[in-house]
Amino acid sequence: MKNQILFATAVCAALFTSSCKKDETAPVKVPYTSLSNTSNYFETFKGIDGKTSVDLSAATTRTAMVKEMDAYMKKGLTQNLEAQVLKNMFNNKNNAFTSATLNSASDITILSKLAESFGVDRTTEEQTFNSYFDGIALASSQRSNVAAAGQAGLLDNKYLVNEKGFEYGQFVQKGIIGAVLLDQVSNIYFGTVKQGADNKTLVSGKNYTQLEHNWDEAYGSLTQNEYYPKKDPNDGTKWLESYLGSYARQVNSTTGGPEAIYMAFLTGRAAIANQDMSKRDEQISIIRTNLEKAIATIAVSYLNKTKTATTDGAKFHALSEGYGFVYSLRFAYNAKINKAKSDELLNILGGKTNGFWSLTNGDLDNVRDQIATTFGIDKSAEVNH
Repeated sequence: MKNQILFATAVCAALFTSSCKKDETAPVKVPYTSLSNTSNYFETFKGIDGKTSVDLSAATTRTAMVKEMDAYMKKGLTQNLEAQVLKNMFNNKNNAFTSATLNSASDITILSKLAESFGVDRTTEEQTFNSYFDGIALASSQRSNVAAAGQAGLLDNKYLVNEKGFEYGQFVQKGIIGAVLLDQVSNIYFGTVKQGADNKTLVSGKNYTQLEHNWDEAYGSLTQNEYYPKKDPNDGTKWLESYLGSYARQVNSTTGGPEAIYMAFLTGRAAIANQDMSKRDEQISIIRTNLEKAIATIAVSYLNKTKTATTDGAKFHALSEGYGFVYSLRFAYNAKINKAKSDELLNILGGKTNGFWSLTNGDLDNVRDQIATTFGIDKSAEVNH
């Protein structure tokens, strides 16, 4: 039986090193040649009961929490927001969600996954998001004003910004892509601890091993669909991806685009079944590299869109999204733009007295060019978003 014979290979004590080799005695459970970018992730990996061994319920619940938080922040265009409601959503406390299912998922929170790889320093990141919640609540109370330098309000009747032009809703949404989703994939679930989990026995009451599940949790942070990327079957012009999966879908790199990311997830999961840890580690490297470069490319793209925007609303909206992605870069594995550098770039973008209102194209070029150079990205890059 599949999972009963997985004990043939001990989990590598030192991951991501040349010591992680395939157990030559282990049978190939999932031939790599059987995998393609149209393979159904759920159907490809099954337990001894013949049912899928992929469980994305936690990732699905957490994504639904983020979407409800997003929906609440958008109400700031027409009503006063309460920062405490957003903080409660973040902590899944006090029945903050409209969904009873989300409120009852007491073991799942957004906060518990925030900047988890930062250890004790994650408190700083939590404080950053709490300040965003306070900021958007205050801005919503001034939504009757047309925003200007020193005055919070609306721009173009659809963008809620503070007195510095910061659209906090975008800071939160794009920040979560890095601080939660990218961090969980690249540092937590692909990290030494999670990838050193037991791969011999089934988790009690489940049809997968802990190591298999850890891999699937990483996949669930990218997408909860059966393959990636997935188009809307009801509208071929749209995609069903969201957050990290949505933006990574739009970027190609020297190591491949979204199809390469998906093939790496498929191959890595198969490698775990096949006790082929060298193959697994190759896929981890591919995914980490592609996701980091995707975030960097999107940041460059938004900075370019800021320069070509024709209204202050469109300009600050694009810039707020770009700001969130520049922030997110710190959460890549061995980040090329770490926390200190990311903070330095963010200070250029938003650190002047009047924030975005004071920004020049020279400032935008400065930040954009530093990111583009670091990653070898075309500095004129623009993607669809």
